[in-house]
Amino acid sequence: MGLAELMHDKFIHAPLQSPRHLVDVGCGTGIVTRQLGDAYPTAQVYGIDLSPVPSGPKPPNVEYVLGDICQLLNRDARLAFESMDFVFIRLLVLGMTDWPGFVRNMVALLRPGGWVEVQDFALEWYLHGSYRSGDWEWMQAFSTAAERKGFDLRCGRNARGYMEQAGLLDVSVKEYSLAIGDWLARERPETRRIGEHAAREYGMLYYHAIPKMLQGMGYAEEKIEEFRRMCKRDLAGQEGMELKFYATIGRKP
Repeated sequence: MGLAELMHDKFIHAPLQSPRHLVDVGCGTGIVTRQLGDAYPTAQVYGIDLSPVPSGPKPPNVEYVLGDICQLLNRDARLAFESMDFVFIRLLVLGMTDWPGFVRNMVALLRPGGWVEVQDFALEWYLHGSYRSGDWEWMQAFSTAAERKGFDLRCGRNARGYMEQAGLLDVSVKEYSLAIGDWLARERPETRRIGEHAAREYGMLYYHAIPKMLQGMGYAEEKIEEFRRMCKRDLAGQEGMELKFYATIGRKP
């Protein structure tokens, strides 16, 4: 969907040297898992997700694991403590409710000297450089509900702190601006594909997520539908609108 182009075709940032075992956590369709398999053909690469990865060609050194990594950690022989040289995590902003504990678990997977990389958003919208989404009523409700349920909508920006709290060293962050739509594409062509995807899909992502997130929060069905309409309006994309995307790495001592 264009994240690689946004990051100037740099799909990972950790300085890996001859890794033997790697895991892509929350691998989704397995795109990065397969890229890791191609980039490190002598390594064993695992992609783990709660849902089955769609069938299709993959490098011979790639294996998919179905399940919750926090449940399988050190129970599945493939996911033993101190077995990994690299743990890759991307786009779990709406899929993880205990980031400090999760990062500690991922550090436990690493061998000494291994790397963790988190690539994720801070779900805050800016318009011409000014913070905008704090004024959106639906986003205020969504953020409050997310916080009460344990989600961190700013996990991309907060990943540095989680890594440092977990004892990782050499923590560094790369920040990318994701323009919503193609308004920046002439100046920065790498923003075109992901920007067009964001303008087309992100509003619908929230549209479908709002009822589930607000469940149990005391909102009437009519109000939830109003929030959904507001969401589609606000996230339709306009010139100057952008999000921040972060790639954060850290090394186990």
